[in-house]
Amino acid sequence: MFESVKSAIGGSGITTEDGGLILVSETATTSANGLVTHFLTSSVANNHPVCFVTLQQTWGHYCNIGNRLGLNLRQHSDLCNVKVIDGLKLLSEVLDGTVTDINHPFNFLFSTCEYPLRNFYNLIKKAVQPWKDDGKYFMIIIENVNCLLNMGIHTKDVEVFINYCRNLIGDCVNEKSGSLVVVTTADEKDEDASHVTKTLAHVALIHLSSRGLRTGLSREVHGDLKITAFDRYSPHHCLPNIHQFQYKMEEKNMKLFAPGTSANLL
Repeated sequence: MFESVKSAIGGSGITTEDGGLILVSETATTSANGLVTHFLTSSVANNHPVCFVTLQQTWGHYCNIGNRLGLNLRQHSDLCNVKVIDGLKLLSEVLDGTVTDINHPFNFLFSTCEYPLRNFYNLIKKAVQPWKDDGKYFMIIIENVNCLLNMGIHTKDVEVFINYCRNLIGDCVNEKSGSLVVVTTADEKDEDASHVTKTLAHVALIHLSSRGLRTGLSREVHGDLKITAFDRYSPHHCLPNIHQFQYKMEEKNMKLFAPGTSANLL
């Protein structure tokens, strides 16, 4: 939906339909909402079904953004083109004490278990299985896995959970049935968050890293975007393809441009 983001990713030799893990990382001073919105709306616009797992923002938040872009996400949800797993809603169910089901995705908050994210994974698997059976290309978007760390989940369990989700889209180059977009927060002051981001970066096909400006806030530039892409056919025999951009979030667009070429400088 955001043409400049689409072009930047394409310029790295990667297309969304290639499948694989796409890592999107933000920081405490930046937000990945624009990139998440791009993957969500572009998939819907291209008639690709999406399983959208919200852990940081509400589903209504993205519906409001979709409305501004002229896309009725609630309608697509009603048609099952978008299947939403609302993490904040699931969390409130458990905290309110209205759910006693041992298979509830967030039951791990009150019950110690060996695989705390198993039920959460099974919920995602159930959502995408019909698309897999029909041979459809689909996308899974998980926003933001660091929220699981804040719930007391260990980094090892988060990594296992992501690996299982990767298996849902296929392991082999010729067996990719979908793409997995995972959002993290890269915080050098948070050892666990930094560890998860670095671990996923090693297995991602492409990494979109959003960071704030070193010089501070600016009206015309909202942050830096680094895109690191790997050659999926020879991942161990080449250097990554790296592109640097700056960006500005507009009401209906995420505008990318070369560093130092913002409107206030030209």
